[in-house]
Amino acid sequence: MRYVVETEGLCKYYGDVKAVDGVNLKVPRGTVFGIFGHNGAGKTTLISILAGLVLPTKGKAQVLGYDVIRESLEIRKRIGLLPEGFGFYEDLSALDNLIYLAELDGMDKETAKKRALEVLEIVGLKNHAEDKVSTFSRGMKQRLGIAQAILKDPDLIILDEPTVGIDPYGAMKIRQLIVTIAKGGKTVIISTHLLYEIGQICTHAAIMRMGKVIMEGSLEELINAIRDTYGYRYEIEVFDDKAVNLIKKNVDNIKGINRVDIRGLKMIIYSQHNISREISRLLKDIEVEVKTFKEITPSWEEIYAILYEKTGGEVSV
Repeated sequence: MRYVVETEGLCKYYGDVKAVDGVNLKVPRGTVFGIFGHNGAGKTTLISILAGLVLPTKGKAQVLGYDVIRESLEIRKRIGLLPEGFGFYEDLSALDNLIYLAELDGMDKETAKKRALEVLEIVGLKNHAEDKVSTFSRGMKQRLGIAQAILKDPDLIILDEPTVGIDPYGAMKIRQLIVTIAKGGKTVIISTHLLYEIGQICTHAAIMRMGKVIMEGSLEELINAIRDTYGYRYEIEVFDDKAVNLIKKNVDNIKGINRVDIRGLKMIIYSQHNISREISRLLKDIEVEVKTFKEITPSWEEIYAILYEKTGGEVSV
């Protein structure tokens, strides 16, 4: 199965409100797939449909090969879900909470305890297994939430706003955890409006606006979609001011350069065209020793902002 999620013309209406409006989506297996959008863009409603919790008004969707309307129970059995605001029994330990949830999923007591300890180790909470959840920080609770999401060892894990309200260190731990899970061959779908926290670990994304997916694809595909606006940017770092001045003196010989910014021993070159070969040739010809020379690719935040503006939205990242 190439895609773990496929939708066609998927819609969810609440009266006159089009929460999800004609969404066509394909999520490749083994990716970390971000669903990006402002608050109210339709992200949570879309996730709820994919998780088999909400029925669509019209359209088609399959998750792990199962239809979201006819086979929603099969979907819920096979995915892991962390909804925003997921709660635990505060007076129970982390271990007891997970054992209880595992037993609800049909595991016997012994298997449930074994699996609960395994996932607590994966999320870095094994040393807190016997601690009451009431003593946990928000970041620890979110990691415990991810532990319950992987309890069944699902092929697909869906996380809704996993880093909201978490301090930078906690957000970093969540990112590291998601990367670890994905490296194990799982597909992870993350819904978020916090691109600066989550975007950096996503391999693919769909960008939502007013219930619609305005663009989806891999990082490379979405970069290509904004080339006319973003162009190409290159960073050159050298060892001394003499090298900076030498490059500055000769760089105008390259056609297609729009602007050159100098920041200490670094130079940023802007162009609407791919001029990496021309820059490499210049550096060789003038015999400048270079510390680094690289293309600067746009971040997910920049991609989101450009695509959002192109479709008439006010940017909110």
